[in-house]
Amino acid sequence: MNNLGQVLVGRGGSPVIWDGGQVTEIKDSTWAYQINNSGQVVGRYLGQNWIDNAYLWENGQRTDLGYNGGISSMALDINDAGQIVGKFNLASDKFNPFLWENGTMSDLGTLGFNGGAQAINNQGQVVGYSGLRVGITHAFIWDKNNGMKDLGTLSPDYKDSIAYDINDAGQAVGASSSSTLKQVHSTLWSNGQVINLGTLGGNQGSAVAINNKGQVVGYDTTTGNGGLLHAFIWEDGEMADLNNLLPRGTRWFLQEVSDINDSGQILGKGLNRDTGKIHSFLLTPIPGSSQRNPLLPNIIENNWYKFDNVLNRMWYDPPTAAGFTFKIGNNGASSSGEIIGGTIPQEPSLFTKILSLPSGIDADELFSVLVGGKEIGKFKPNEVVDFVALLGYGVSDFSVTGIDAAIDPKNPLAFPIKLESNQERFSFKMRAMEQEEIEAVPEPSEIAGIVTSAAFFTGLVFKRKRKSEVAIAKDV
Repeated sequence: MNNLGQVLVGRGGSPVIWDGGQVTEIKDSTWAYQINNSGQVVGRYLGQNWIDNAYLWENGQRTDLGYNGGISSMALDINDAGQIVGKFNLASDKFNPFLWENGTMSDLGTLGFNGGAQAINNQGQVVGYSGLRVGITHAFIWDKNNGMKDLGTLSPDYKDSIAYDINDAGQAVGASSSSTLKQVHSTLWSNGQVINLGTLGGNQGSAVAINNKGQVVGYDTTTGNGGLLHAFIWEDGEMADLNNLLPRGTRWFLQEVSDINDSGQILGKGLNRDTGKIHSFLLTPIPGSSQRNPLLPNIIENNWYKFDNVLNRMWYDPPTAAGFTFKIGNNGASSSGEIIGGTIPQEPSLFTKILSLPSGIDADELFSVLVGGKEIGKFKPNEVVDFVALLGYGVSDFSVTGIDAAIDPKNPLAFPIKLESNQERFSFKMRAMEQEEIEAVPEPSEIAGIVTSAAFFTGLVFKRKRKSEVAIAKDV
């Protein structure tokens, strides 16, 4: 799948491009493996004597990539520059990874013997696998300046590894396996570290794709005794079963995934309970479901960014500089006071919790939260700020400061925040704080002195637990 949401689907040896319900046949091919943002497709087709041939398909025409002096080949990935990687066979039992560009196929070599290239990013970095010696295979990364490098495994207990994908930041994902421990674990290689992504409770998992936001998808079992595979997404250090993130009533069991694009769309296959058959699926994130896919303001007015009639317990993203202020609207009304859908109920809308502050954007990962102009504490990303527990009541406005690096106010993904209200839907607005306001913030003091009108409604605040719906499944 590419960033335009175009999907390659194999159908009985006749692959097609699925694009929003429209289907284009990839003629004169047998298998298609990847499509770039220009719509170029790579894969393999069966030639004479059932020999595999790597190909490039574009503008309705197939180009044979050749064998580089070998006997067969297959292409597995293509970047936006048109560079292609895969493997070619020198003999039936000898195969090497290749890079094809400008009409020429080059042998990338191995770490010892036999190997294949699985993916290439837009920087020209290639990942895949290679044998070190008989019985041991390791993931590798290759680039033109440094050649091939062994990526290693999770630990000495894991003898084998493979890398399936790499993003433009050079982060690679795949799996490490141990025949002794009888375990296979999803693995991330990032900035020289080898990271275990965890499990869903089982021990037979693998990460298969990573996008440029660092979101990883793959599959894992949920028990130590094997069993059915469950599709997962990993982000911000946490792995989640995709089946637990679907909207209520969705009749799918998602088993495997094969790709995730930069929009967060996820491609895979699973059981459609309505048909009782295995189908390909495309998941599209619901706005507000994650830090990387927040709800954006409806309107900008007098330096206030307004969010009208939005769902509770979602991620919202205002632009900011070094701090910002939130102010809630009346329940049933827009952030400007206009009534939406009838009269305003007796119970006012209040902020009850900050469910999560963003991670990965602040030097010390520590933010100050203020109510009534006074600091109530310093909090880390993914730490819940429970206004009801801390103050005894929900609040109608609060501020966040302590953002070390200046944030580009024009960046729509600059500073997302996840909020909870006492209403299923509510409206609010925010604005960036001026530097003078931030400098004038007093030191932490007794929170008993913080008084807002929200205190009068302490007994009215209640909590509703609601499972966030983060994806829409679509049969492709």
